[in-house]
Amino acid sequence: MKCSNCRFDNPEGSKFCNECGQKLVSAAKPVSQPPSFDDKLSRIQRHLPQSLTEKTITQRDRIEGERKHVTVMFCDMEGFTPLVERLGPEASYEIMDQIYEILIREVNDFEGTVNEMTGDGIMALFGAPIALEEAPQRALWSALSIHRELAKFNSQKQGIGTIRMRIGVHSGPVVVGTLGNDLRVEFKAVGDTVNLASRMEGMAEPGSTYVTGAIHMLTRGLFRFKAIGKKTVKGKSEPITVYKLLSAREDIYRHRLGAERMIYSEMVGRSRELDQLVHQLEKVIKGEGSIVNIVGEAGAGKSRLLTEWKKHDLVKNVTLIEGRAISMGRNLSFHPIIGLLKQWMRIRSSDKDAVAEKKLETAVRSLYPDRFGEVIPFIATLMGLKLSDKYQKKIQGIEGEALENLILKSARELLTKACELTRLVIVIDDLHWADTSSIELLISLLRLTETQSILWINLFRPGYEETGQRLIAAIKEKFSDYYVELALDPLDEDLSEKLIGNMVNVGGLHHPVIGQIVQRAGGNPFFIEEVVRSFIDEGAVVLKNGKFEVTEKIEAMSIPRTINDVLMARIDRLEEKTRYLLKVASVIGRHFFHRIISDVVQGIQDLDAKLNYLKDIQLIREHQRMQELEYLFKHALAQEAAYDSILPQRRKSLHLQVARTIEKVFGDKLHEFYGMLAYHYSRADNLDKAEEALVKAGEEALKSSASSEALHYYQEALDIYLRKYGETADPEIVAELEKNIAVALYNRGLYEEAVVYFDKALNYYWGKKPKSPFIAGCRFMSEFSHLLISLYLPALKFKKTPTDRDLDALDLFLKKLKALSVINAKVYFVDSFQFYKRLAKFDLTQFEGGIGFFEGASTLFSFTGISFRLSRKILDYASARVYEDKEKMFIVHDLCETIHDYMQGNWKSIRDPDDELVNKNLSIGEVYWTSQHYHWHGLPQLYQGNLDVAEGLVQKLADIHDLFENDLCIMLKFLLSSGLLMERRKFDEALQEIEAGIVFGQKNNLGTTLIHMFSCRARIEILKENLAEAKRALDQAEKIKNEVETVPWMLSNYCCGRVEYDLYWLNESIKSGAKRQVNGYGQKAHESAEALLKQSQKVAQHRTEAHRLMGVYCWLMKKQKKALRCWDRSIKEGERLGARLELARTYFEVGKRLLEARSKSGTLNGIKAEAYLEKAGVLFKEMDLPWDLAELERVVGMTNVE
Repeated sequence: MKCSNCRFDNPEGSKFCNECGQKLVSAAKPVSQPPSFDDKLSRIQRHLPQSLTEKTITQRDRIEGERKHVTVMFCDMEGFTPLVERLGPEASYEIMDQIYEILIREVNDFEGTVNEMTGDGIMALFGAPIALEEAPQRALWSALSIHRELAKFNSQKQGIGTIRMRIGVHSGPVVVGTLGNDLRVEFKAVGDTVNLASRMEGMAEPGSTYVTGAIHMLTRGLFRFKAIGKKTVKGKSEPITVYKLLSAREDIYRHRLGAERMIYSEMVGRSRELDQLVHQLEKVIKGEGSIVNIVGEAGAGKSRLLTEWKKHDLVKNVTLIEGRAISMGRNLSFHPIIGLLKQWMRIRSSDKDAVAEKKLETAVRSLYPDRFGEVIPFIATLMGLKLSDKYQKKIQGIEGEALENLILKSARELLTKACELTRLVIVIDDLHWADTSSIELLISLLRLTETQSILWINLFRPGYEETGQRLIAAIKEKFSDYYVELALDPLDEDLSEKLIGNMVNVGGLHHPVIGQIVQRAGGNPFFIEEVVRSFIDEGAVVLKNGKFEVTEKIEAMSIPRTINDVLMARIDRLEEKTRYLLKVASVIGRHFFHRIISDVVQGIQDLDAKLNYLKDIQLIREHQRMQELEYLFKHALAQEAAYDSILPQRRKSLHLQVARTIEKVFGDKLHEFYGMLAYHYSRADNLDKAEEALVKAGEEALKSSASSEALHYYQEALDIYLRKYGETADPEIVAELEKNIAVALYNRGLYEEAVVYFDKALNYYWGKKPKSPFIAGCRFMSEFSHLLISLYLPALKFKKTPTDRDLDALDLFLKKLKALSVINAKVYFVDSFQFYKRLAKFDLTQFEGGIGFFEGASTLFSFTGISFRLSRKILDYASARVYEDKEKMFIVHDLCETIHDYMQGNWKSIRDPDDELVNKNLSIGEVYWTSQHYHWHGLPQLYQGNLDVAEGLVQKLADIHDLFENDLCIMLKFLLSSGLLMERRKFDEALQEIEAGIVFGQKNNLGTTLIHMFSCRARIEILKENLAEAKRALDQAEKIKNEVETVPWMLSNYCCGRVEYDLYWLNESIKSGAKRQVNGYGQKAHESAEALLKQSQKVAQHRTEAHRLMGVYCWLMKKQKKALRCWDRSIKEGERLGARLELARTYFEVGKRLLEARSKSGTLNGIKAEAYLEKAGVLFKEMDLPWDLAELERVVGMTNVE
């Protein structure tokens, strides 16, 4: 006690200062104030690590009051008072300080929190105030550690006597937070759980730990106990079962449970669906194709229905291949398809590259004895397998869209060959988790149902728009005749009760209990099954003498309200290590290989015993896949519940462990797992590794033509990179990622979005486009001038050897131009000159495709009709450098030549369609050029009257589309076939084809295609004299024409239709004698005929027709001499072009008009009307045009009558 006068320290209890004699007065005890939050921490903070203090502070709100499920531990030291008496107060408190340090450290090591420090012990909480997994186990580990550390302390502190602790532990609900205004402790836990833990400590012998039955049940698999028996406890009406903790188990093993756990029921309420599924099996055995979608919510019984179906004897008569999607698989390219193929070919994940290739080779050779080498490279690429040199060479240089085309073709051919040898059933489970590329490929492969004996069975949950719902929509649109949908509705109340009865045929299960289960299950069989299992786990239902019986515990059972509650209750009852194992498995995914889980949880002993136990209680299943031991959660909801129960920070840590294990275990074939690594590293919040894995996953996805997944990976990688570096990001890395995003978008046909990213990437390579219209105009003129210089002074250009960077930029810009050619013709035209200015710098012979790139410039002038002279100049430059043995180079050259000659009107110079050239290009996946080849060679065949040849080319376009599912191909097919059917005057077939073309054009936003389709519809309706429909179609075409930029060729049919419509009404007004109308329609007809003539100077396709229609206008307006001159030009142009189709119709028009009574001339060029009609008739017969012949006969008949 310190003297207030002289500050001398006096012994406690002194009344006067021993130094100065001053009377000593004790300081007044301060009035207790409600402790602040920080005050609450200060008492024990010095004993706690900084990390735990910070963690506690983050839980401030929870500390202030919360009801939690917590494990409470009381520790009390034996003989504290004798110790003080023996050593004295100062030495005793020094010893106690060391003991407290041990207690707090050992509690903290297991993430518990010291709640109170009593005079000779502590109260600790596990699970509060910080949320904690596996709290009971941690408390017992902490208790054992305290006893062990005190034994060490005793051996080091001789002469103070043996210090031992009594420890009591109980687990249950408590209220955690501040209590009252006079507290001096950090936080408080109160409730029955706290009291019972304190009673256990009071019962415990010195140096021992006593626990309640609740703790024993939760931890018995991990620790050894001795049963003390039932003890009466103050405040409890019933005795409490008490156990003494002996030690931790070194050999943790749970005996396999038998029938008491293995409840079972026959399938309930799905007999109709099973019968339908069996019926589809019978159909495939008979040689028919079919598609079945089994759709139901989680737990509805999709997998159970399939399991029952697989037991049917007829399944032995088919080849059954099963695949599945995985929960993390939305961005794993083709993963369910790869699983199918690997199962079929017996390829294991552990197989070395050479072994996997050999198995693939054996499987494919059995189907293709002669052509297996053509298919293997593309199937292997789809599967992500590394190719040996002999196969790698076959796909060298094939990438992007071409590779995607060949993969699809090979996959379809592979399954077609398999169907020729066997009846094939393909099952894909959990399809709602599939990646977009798999869905797209699957939709393409479903076409086999129309021609092959194949049954597809897809299982998925409803409500997944990008996968299941998209699949359903595509099937209903394309394959509705082959489709069966089995929607698994919830069980009704009667069926739910029947299912419960089947599972536990037990007396005494009260109706209210059954009613609660039925009500909360909502007809979900899995929910019902799990609730019944929980009754058995809790001892409310037990097996006696082979029968289930209800126990008194049923009264205390509460029925969980959700399936997640049921599952978490089961998971929480597992012993610590087994529960930890299950949670690690949930992080890996619904399916997990033994090799992965065993490496991640190396510290767990008897791993196989624990996995067997989880199998026994039917939380997981085991099977062999690809010769690998694999486990899967019996139900996806169990995996989701286990995963969601893990604390976020712990989850990140586990994802990191899993990622590193995958890298270690599958290091020799890591390219197959980049997508999975990206998933785990992203979830682990390891941005550097996530970015690296995402980029590599994107590269692999592009290699296998999984553009959808590549797009996701690169977008994620760019997002992470920009988050990491912000404004300091490296422009080159950003440009590389933007380039890859652009290519992925382009490959998917998302051209508008692709152009945006192409421009971003090209800004890095070639600088930004000018925003000022004036500067942009000047730049365009400069680029145009450079192109002219390269044509007329080539010695000044074409000198540099391009670098890899130059080639990347050129390839990128060329893809951008292809995209623009579809979506915006004007921007395509303008931007093309920038491309050709850059291209002209380089020696075109120094890189593959250089000549073809430059030759494409000819179409800028020929396709638009701007300058056939410049187009010819470019073609002549390229012609001297094109080699016919270079298939791709020559097909591009031939196409450019054909477009030029067709537009200009040199039709007789155009080569015939070249099937051999097409097939060589198809073999390297060049669908773009081959489709264009058939289309542009089909047009001159059509208008030259070789209609059967043109029809054959339409069919070839359809065949290519069937092989490759290419949108460009089907668009060109619609353009050619609609024109062919219209010119043949097969009106009904033409309108049907036009309608399909309109639907396609609207779906893909193809304005120029729609102009053509609506114009063709209008022309047909005019011929059928349905003028209201014709006007409606023309108006629609005109509306689109005003909204989109297009080229003269795409407007040709519109211009023809407009003239024909105006001429029809001009003729009608002349017949009616309405002079004002004649003048009005005459003016309109003249303007539209002039517009068509002007158009025909750029597009020779309708040149013969344009002169003929102008002649009709002149004739109707009583300008017969002008009309005859127009028809003469029409005939000469038709004969020069060899345009027999329109030439014959001009002959017919001339003959018909010359025979009219008002005709002032009986001949044209000295030839009489009858001769012209005869010429027309000969050509109509040669071309097999019955409608035209009928019109001819009608005119001839009328003439004869007259």
